Amino acid sequence: MKKLFFIVSSILIFAADIFCFGDFAEKIDYFVEFQEKSTGMLAVLHVNFISIIPEPKEVEEIVKQQLKIYGNMTRTDKKPPKCKNIIGSAWYINKEDHAKPVKIKFQKNLAAYVWLGKTRKVVEFPDYIAFLKKEKSIEKLKYKESKERLQEAES
Repeated sequence: MKKLFFIVSSILIFAADIFCFGDFAEKIDYFVEFQEKSTGMLAVLHVNFISIIPEPKEVEEIVKQQLKIYGNMTRTDKKPPKCKNIIGSAWYINKEDHAKPVKIKFQKNLAAYVWLGKTRKVVEFPDYIAFLKKEKSIEKLKYKESKERLQEAES
């Protein structure tokens, strides 16, 4: 009876150790800093890794996930949320020198992703720049059309 109790106890303890070690080995320590700038400016999201630097694909997924979370946050004052753009990047905080964090590059040697509030999607930084150029050309075209209509109305 003592042998059976000892064997069952040993198996249970061993199984618990395996599950705990799995959580320990897969745990990634990070914290998120979010700063909202003035109207018309990008909000900034930093994902700071503390203990280890994970693989670029994992870092990329974590940053995209955090951008979606912060981008989809609704306001508590029952007003519709603003279409705010958020730029997200990943950093490694060195334990010896907290003042000099190291920027983590993603898979395609990208340094940042952007949450577009207008389309509610996460895009790569170069795609964000192309989106801004397109929006600016649309605004110029609308301004030009309104100016022409005003001149026609005056004449």
